Amino acid sequence: MEATPYPKIRWTSLHKVIFRFFAVYFSLIIIPNPFTLLPGEYWFKLIQWTGKHILQLPYTITVQPNGSGDTTYNYVEVLLNGLIALVIVLIWSILDRRRNDYHKLYYWSRVLVRYYLFYTMLQYGFFKVIQLQFPFPSQMRLLQPLGDLSPMGLAWNFMGYSKGYNFFAGFLEVLGGFLLCFRRTATLGALIVFAVMSNVVAMNFCYDIPVKLYSLHLLGMAMYVLWPDVTRLIDFFILNEPVYARRFIPVFAKSGLNLARTLFKTVFVAGLMIYVFVQAKGSQKEYGDKAPKPPLYGMYEVETFVHNGDTLAPLRTDTSRWHKFVIGYKDRAAVRMVNDSVRGFDFKVNTKTQSIRMSPQRDTLQKFSLTYQQPTENQLVLQGHSKRDTLYIKMRSIDRNQFLLVKRGFNWINEFPFNR
Repeated sequence: MEATPYPKIRWTSLHKVIFRFFAVYFSLIIIPNPFTLLPGEYWFKLIQWTGKHILQLPYTITVQPNGSGDTTYNYVEVLLNGLIALVIVLIWSILDRRRNDYHKLYYWSRVLVRYYLFYTMLQYGFFKVIQLQFPFPSQMRLLQPLGDLSPMGLAWNFMGYSKGYNFFAGFLEVLGGFLLCFRRTATLGALIVFAVMSNVVAMNFCYDIPVKLYSLHLLGMAMYVLWPDVTRLIDFFILNEPVYARRFIPVFAKSGLNLARTLFKTVFVAGLMIYVFVQAKGSQKEYGDKAPKPPLYGMYEVETFVHNGDTLAPLRTDTSRWHKFVIGYKDRAAVRMVNDSVRGFDFKVNTKTQSIRMSPQRDTLQKFSLTYQQPTENQLVLQGHSKRDTLYIKMRSIDRNQFLLVKRGFNWINEFPFNR
């Protein structure tokens, strides 16, 4: 077992209660517990009941977990996990009140948290290293006025612009997670993860990114791993006092078991890293900057828009005249109207018949049946109808490289600040 000679730390009653709570609480999050193993509808009903009768919420919880981790559902779930942990801690404290310390139990609890952080940091890290979490600003983003961006959209585009910064941030996450796998480097790994997650938490709060709860939990786990070394770190960095060396002894008494543990650990760590990296690389085929581009992919500016035989001028007051047309990934398209409103479409192209089927994402009854032609490499002409209306739309492609954000790039020498 890991030796834990902490001459300046005693397991006081308060220390023991705090340890019990976080050991139980983090276990409820990491290890599937009986409540989350219940059929989803029963757990969801429990959360709804808690929100209505305990918290007296003025509305019924209807939104279940999705891309946002800060839904009412998530907050109530955190509350329930906290209450469950408190009940377990109360029972545990009564039954185990004579225990002097929790060195061994804390060791295994710390191992659990370390490897959970390792896996999580691998996921976030590799998805940044190959720029999947924050892809380069999309075509629609390049056309979107800065003032129309949400705080989260601004943060996403800021991160996505730089492939190098993505790699730097992702590498630190992978490095911190990897170092957590080994007892001798776990403190350094926890410090790196703590620093990285502090920045992530700050971004989530300052840019209204809905991963506040989860990132706070990861930050708390890094602090949990650091807990036994806090005194040593303060002595070394702040008080300028001598710091004793940590002593490690084999986890098991038998050398054969320790050898088996080392082999298993090596295979497990290497295998998990390869698995997560391959998983991330495979995702590039579905989304991100390297995803295959569909037919007609690109940005277009509408030059001529004929509606029921009438050529419509690009008047700002017109709510039906197209201004820009963007064909993106995953059968998606978007139209920016001349009044700057944006409409999203489900978009299907048949290259054999040169036909297009598209419908607004929020109004599937309004369908567009169009044919397309490309008189030149830079032109796209759409013709067809929507319900009883006829349409003729002539567009020219927009070169992505015309945007300053795309073409400026990196410069070693800047004689003057280039801040536009």
